[in-house]
Amino acid sequence: MKLICVLMCLCFSFSYAIADPTNPKKIKVVIDAGHGGKDGGAQLNSILEKQIVADVSLQLKALCSDKNIEIILLRTEDEFISLQDRVSRIKTLSPDLVISLHANYSQDRDRNGVEVFVADNNFTVRSSYFGTKILESFKQKDFQTATLQSANFYLLKNVDCPAVTIELGFLSNAEDMKYLNSEFGQKFLAKQIVSSLN
Repeated sequence: MKLICVLMCLCFSFSYAIADPTNPKKIKVVIDAGHGGKDGGAQLNSILEKQIVADVSLQLKALCSDKNIEIILLRTEDEFISLQDRVSRIKTLSPDLVISLHANYSQDRDRNGVEVFVADNNFTVRSSYFGTKILESFKQKDFQTATLQSANFYLLKNVDCPAVTIELGFLSNAEDMKYLNSEFGQKFLAKQIVSSLN
């Protein structure tokens, strides 16, 4: 029972620091647009994951109007950044949260929706708190989601702060592509993520 109380206090204090407009501490949130350069990521015809996540990251930064939240884009150009370099850059920035953006692909064309992953490490509780908030923001719009998942992704397990990986949808699914490959859809995806930070 004592452990549960401690975990709840941790989550509450962290969310309060982000949501409270009177809190003078500016919160740093790093947005990691996956892939880039020679690494195009998942692909459907000429549509590349690297471009989709870059576009969503730009929308995310533009839509975040909370002056207490500083959005930092890890990749602003179509450049290849190794996972090791991504982690090094993130550690230099000392953020309060990292959101890594990706898009999925499956041989099962019916598989769709948003998936969120966290690592099993010292930041699991706080990462899970934000992962859950992100999923809830999509559920409120009746968007297909999976349950929060644990993953041993290199970036998630090696940064020194809470971090989540968001798979924004499946390039292989026709319905998801309506969001992933349109300005309106990308703006919707970004807006739901921003709303989870408030």
